[in-house]
Amino acid sequence: MRFLRSSSIPWTLALSGFFVGCSDGPELGVVTGKVIQQGKPIPFAYVEFQPIDPPGTYGAAYTQADGTYNIRFTEDKDGALVGKHKVTVRTAAVDEIQVEDKTTGLMVTPELPDGYQPKLSLEYNREVKPGANEIVFDLAEGAPASGG
Repeated sequence: MRFLRSSSIPWTLALSGFFVGCSDGPELGVVTGKVIQQGKPIPFAYVEFQPIDPPGTYGAAYTQADGTYNIRFTEDKDGALVGKHKVTVRTAAVDEIQVEDKTTGLMVTPELPDGYQPKLSLEYNREVKPGANEIVFDLAEGAPASGG
């Protein structure tokens, strides 16, 4: 039977404490913003931040009825990895865009900007920095995503 030397126990405890302290995960920047077209909000658009430098796990969100979004990295963490990202914004089909009319309780399609294109996919390049990042995407400024 082998026994640990008593002098190795403090090192084992110190190393296990080090690894436990590293479990917070990668550095994230909080990313919020708005998707617009002609100054009007785009509801229910899908926004995905895919890190390219350094590569890693993406963060994503759907815009609210007012066009705002808050990127989620995991179920319990907001944000995106710090670094350069390819951002894809996809618009919803018109029949998927429904909000509750507060006066009637009925589900209605909100007013959309002239020229709204359903199921449009656009790409942007953006950098996420540590801390708070507020990023607005104007659909008039994006490049069509390759592959549709």
